[in-house]
Amino acid sequence: MKISTIKIKGYKSFGPEPVVIPLQDKLAGFIGLNSAGKTSALEALRKLFGSSTMEREIYQSDFHIGKDEKPEDIVQRELSIETRIDFPSDDEDSIPHFFSDMVVDDEGESPYLRLRIEASWQKSELTPQGDIEVKTYFIKAAEGETEDTDSKKVFPNHLRSLIQILYVPAIRRPAEQLKYASGTILYRVLKKIKWNNEFKNDFDEKISEINEAFKGLAEFSIIQSSITTFWQKFHKDKRYKETSLGFEGSDFDAILKKMEISFNPTGTHKPFSVEELGEGYRSLFYLTLVCSLLDIEEKLSEDEDEDTIGITRPLLTILAIEEPENHIAPQLLGRVIKILKTIAEKENSQVLISSHTPAIIKRLDPKDILHFRITDDYETEVNPILLPEKTSEAYKYVKEAVHNYPEIYFARLVVIGEGDSEEVIFNRMMGVMDVDFDDNIISFAPLGHRFVNHIWKLLETLHIPYVTLLDLDIEREGGGWGRVKYALQQLIQIGVNKKKLLGIEGGILSDSELDKMHTWTLTNDDSIKNLNEWVNFLKRYNIFYSNPLDLDFLMLMHYPEFYKEAIPENGGPRIPDRSKKPKEFAEKVSSAKQATLKSEKASGETYSDDEIELMIWYHYHFLGRGKPATHIQVLSSMSDDEINGNLPLVFTEIFERISSILKKENGDEEN
Repeated sequence: MKISTIKIKGYKSFGPEPVVIPLQDKLAGFIGLNSAGKTSALEALRKLFGSSTMEREIYQSDFHIGKDEKPEDIVQRELSIETRIDFPSDDEDSIPHFFSDMVVDDEGESPYLRLRIEASWQKSELTPQGDIEVKTYFIKAAEGETEDTDSKKVFPNHLRSLIQILYVPAIRRPAEQLKYASGTILYRVLKKIKWNNEFKNDFDEKISEINEAFKGLAEFSIIQSSITTFWQKFHKDKRYKETSLGFEGSDFDAILKKMEISFNPTGTHKPFSVEELGEGYRSLFYLTLVCSLLDIEEKLSEDEDEDTIGITRPLLTILAIEEPENHIAPQLLGRVIKILKTIAEKENSQVLISSHTPAIIKRLDPKDILHFRITDDYETEVNPILLPEKTSEAYKYVKEAVHNYPEIYFARLVVIGEGDSEEVIFNRMMGVMDVDFDDNIISFAPLGHRFVNHIWKLLETLHIPYVTLLDLDIEREGGGWGRVKYALQQLIQIGVNKKKLLGIEGGILSDSELDKMHTWTLTNDDSIKNLNEWVNFLKRYNIFYSNPLDLDFLMLMHYPEFYKEAIPENGGPRIPDRSKKPKEFAEKVSSAKQATLKSEKASGETYSDDEIELMIWYHYHFLGRGKPATHIQVLSSMSDDEINGNLPLVFTEIFERISSILKKENGDEEN
């Protein structure tokens, strides 16, 4: 059995409308920025499945308060937390304990269970906290059906042990879980031991032997006598006249409370206690305890009768871990996730983790990730990660893309570029334009080439704004009009209004005209002007172009002298003298032009003579050497003033757009 859906309404940051959290598999990751509602979602499960009354307690502070509401004006509130629990349909021997309380959507479909906690708060003049009423129900109506009074059946307390949650908080205190006290991991483990009479008798005999040995010590006798003498001087009650100092064997709980764990060898000739471990190892040991508990319950239950399952161990244990990355070295995180995946595969376990670090998220399957964000109304919104269809060519690409750049999940804004050159250049431009990507939680992702519409669609789903810089690639295959056509088609794919997008003078660009756009020519000034008008139009949709070719060529055009100086000693392209060897010079230019435009038929007619000659240097720097290394070398040699002196206009436009988006996100500007 597993929880397939969590539905939360009116709880903490979850607003008055139900928020559905779908769980595709038995391991799920809750991600998002701080205070987005991840912890609240895990705590909501504790309210429903907590093993102690304290864990299940509902407080006034648990009820949602809206953005513009004043707490003193609120007189009543309601919240609900519901889970849908599905059962395996492929195991004929699986007889669920809750069979009579299950529902089905339709004939022949798999049954499932709906469990819901409903709480109401009423303002009271008598108690500061108000009056709170809490009920837990089986919901006997299928999802989507109208509920009435007969749809709810009170969930009996004796069934609570069948589904339990182990919550691992962000701050790990394993020593607390090693105490023999109700609700701790050690208590749950040691309760599995069967204390038979033979063991108890043997235990009592050994304790008696130890006590007799102590009493045989002269010093011990003096201590015992002194305590008794002074005790009798302080009172005259005959019931408590005598004292006895020793070890009691009859109270197992008292003995078990003294149990501790130690670690050795430590290199200090003495074992270490849990408290002496560093933060990282303490965190790992907490996870060790949880894993051991689940493993022990499984092993000790292997030979038990099927009828005892749900009595000797829960039917389902939910392992909810907050920020598993805390205090743990990055190289160990892969091992942690691998172990958690193994736990999730057990038939009686399910794992939920919350995180806001890419190091964890990149190790999870995107389909198992739920993205949490706070809306403009300060309410939690949860969205799954949207991927293309598995059968499509785009699926593998996008899945790998989000695996390699998980930072985009946590960004307030994503800048999408074509490749590594853009990342290097944007990192330098941050200082020039005085916009810190880290400070503003902006992520750069080189995902602007194939299937960019899926990246756009993903970010749209997560409500993360983005700015895209693409190459215009004029005179390259598919470049120029082909690049504009591509962007227009991608925008249509993500749902942009077609009439608004394709409006032209005198009407709307037809589907057939759009399909043929890549064949439009660039043979005169009017056609180039028309292309640039479309390029400027796409800026409305935060799509910008490195015009006329790519960003490498754009930087070379604006800072030619700096790039020409960035050569090793006795290095650089061998350029024949124009006046002395005109034929060889023309051949060199022609060869560089064909290499740069990636075609032997490229005419270069849309480029000026100076731009075509620069292609010699483009060929040398960006086709013969590493692009990022060249940009790093050049940009590090330039001052901010030198860069600003001839800054490509596209950077000014992009950073102005970034500033505008951030102001809008911060509420500094009208939507």
